Amino acid sequence: MTLAGREVLLVGEGFHNAHALTKRLQQWQFQCHFARNARAASDWLESHQVDLVLSDTHLSDGTGFRLVMTLADLPVTAFLCVPVENNCFWLPAINDGKACLGLPALRTSEFVSTLEEMARCLADAPKVN
Repeated sequence: MTLAGREVLLVGEGFHNAHALTKRLQQWQFQCHFARNARAASDWLESHQVDLVLSDTHLSDGTGFRLVMTLADLPVTAFLCVPVENNCFWLPAINDGKACLGLPALRTSEFVSTLEEMARCLADAPKVN
């Protein structure tokens, strides 16, 4: 898989209404794509390359954990969104193709900083076709 260049797939019903997150990603020149469930995400990923996958932990047809683990060994980074009261924690799941579940969860502010850093790194990386 080649570097797609700021492509992000948001998986889960909640992301269709996550306007603040989508707007922030677009400000960093990420192209946002949406899938409502694991099946739609898997189908989409078969024919598209992404740099980042953000998934709800609970999907209508399975879990985000299962979905992101299928991305191991691919040049992608993935996080799982775990809802907590009126906010959420972000669990790092895949870091550039390496499984990393078990790392500390990120608060929203930490997660935003991580995405901003990722956008900077992708901007500096050479494109591969």
